[in-house]
Formats: sequence, structure tokens, C-alpha cells
Amino acid sequence: MSKQESDADDRAENRNQDTNGYEDIQNGHRESGSAGSERARATGEALVEINELTKTYDPDGAHVVAVEDLDLDIGDNEFVTVLGPSGCGKSTVMECIAGYLEPTEGEVLINGDPVAGPDPSRGVVFQSNRLFPWKTIGQNARFGPQMRNDVDDERIQQLLDDTGLTGFEDSYPHELSGGMQQRAELVRLLANDPEVMLMDEPFSGLDAMTKELMQEMLLDIWEEEDRTVLFITHDVAEAIFLADRVVVMTARPGQIKDVIDVDIDRPRDSSVLTSEAFNEYQERASDLIHDEAERAMEQKQQETQEA
Repeated sequence: MSKQESDADDRAENRNQDTNGYEDIQNGHRESGSAGSERARATGEALVEINELTKTYDPDGAHVVAVEDLDLDIGDNEFVTVLGPSGCGKSTVMECIAGYLEPTEGEVLINGDPVAGPDPSRGVVFQSNRLFPWKTIGQNARFGPQMRNDVDDERIQQLLDDTGLTGFEDSYPHELSGGMQQRAELVRLLANDPEVMLMDEPFSGLDAMTKELMQEMLLDIWEEEDRTVLFITHDVAEAIFLADRVVVMTARPGQIKDVIDVDIDRPRDSSVLTSEAFNEYQERASDLIHDEAERAMEQKQQETQEA
């Protein structure tokens, strides 16, 4: 056996030992068996149900299975984060829930009803803000409710107060910092009073301190507003800090590899980041995602060679 093969075996053995040790943490880990073989069930009554979801694409004649036979429940008022390597279908799942994409097979249900297209009850925040650059922050916040003839100025002003944007109502997006623009995105989202908040790496472009503040602000808003949140991220620490459950996806085709129940008391602040429990969750999630990232890289290299 070569030294390279021996080192690889040692790393695999260490990961197995870490996995076995982690199973002793009470309520911290729900073993899901082989990828996609069991349903990731909500901790309470399911608001979002994803049943045997498969989504395929055919760019330039190539048949790509982004997500395959995925089952997931998200509970009412639950905060679920999704971790997975690039290209594993995380955003595809979110866009099927939002109604932007139609499943190739399977279905997505909200309150038992099939998703038939976009709806204000499912609000979306992306990595780059979607604010209208020609409208002020106040006008952006009012745009959605105005389209439905349902503007609540008192609520919008309260949201501006809660996010520290009072006094910036007449400013345009380009006049604000990146963190303030993302706060304005949250106001825009919440002004529509969505039942489900879908967030696709909304803080990934922010500096570390601003990101931490935005995470705490989001938790404050979530706890006050009682929303259901699906939050996509590549940041393991962020996933654990925010979530009731962390869903770890496999490399493409995306399936659920494992689900981690985060048994850390709420409300949470940055002090939990140095706790023993947090570090144990982080180590477990990092091991899971590391394996899938390696697989994704191997897939990419093989596709490049075949192109």
C-alpha cells in the first residue's frame, strides 16, 4: 500500500471514530441511514412537505440530475438550515418550494396544498439583494404590499425600527452598506407577511462582524415573528448557530445524507459559539460535509475531463 493510500485510510478511520463518539450526544444527531432512504421529519406539525422530489436539467443536451428522490418535512415555526457542497441541489430545493421551479418528479406541499407557482406567502432572500435600485428603501419595503393593495405603514415602520433602518427610508440602495442592504431585504421580505422565509446564503458576502450581527438580528426577528425558515449556507458554524435542525445534503444528485438536531437553548447569542456542545455539533457537521465536498470535487474533475 502506498503512503497516500495509507494516509487516506487513516483519515477515514478517524472520521468513523469521530462519528461513533458523537452518537453519544443526547438528542444531537438523528441517524438517517443511507442517503435519501428515510424521511427527514419535522420536529412538530409539518408546514412544508417535500415528497420524493427529483429535479433534472438538460443544459446543452446533457442530462443532469440535480436532486433525486428527496423527502423532507419542515415544521411550522421551525428554523431549518441546509448544508451541502456546491452543485448539490440546495438552491434547487429552495426554488421548488418557492415555486420558481417545477419538480421533474415528486411534489412540494404547503399546508397540504401543492405549490403551483410563486406566492407572497413564501418570501425569498438571495445572496445578492433584489432591491429596486431606482426606489428608496421605504418604497422598496412598500412595493409588495402595494401590489396587493395591503400596505400597513405602521408595520413597515416597525420593521425599519427593528432592523436599525429608521432614518434611511429615503435613501437608495447604492447609498447603503452591504449589511444595511441585506437588512432592507429582510424588511422587504417581512413587509409581505410571508408564512415561509426562504433564504439562499443571504449573509455570505458580508464581513465577519456584520455577518454575526445579521445572524443575531435574524434570530430575534424569527423568534418575534414566528416564521418558518429554510436557510441555505456553506458556513457550518452559521448553520448550527441558527438552526433547530441542520440538513446535510450529499454531492449531486442531491439527497439527504444526515440530519442534526441542534439541542442548544434559545435565545442564542455569540457566546454559544465557544461552548462544548456547539463545538461537537460543528465537528460532526464538518466531517459530513467534508466527505461530500470531496465527492463533488471528484465529480467536477471527471466532468471536466469528459468535456
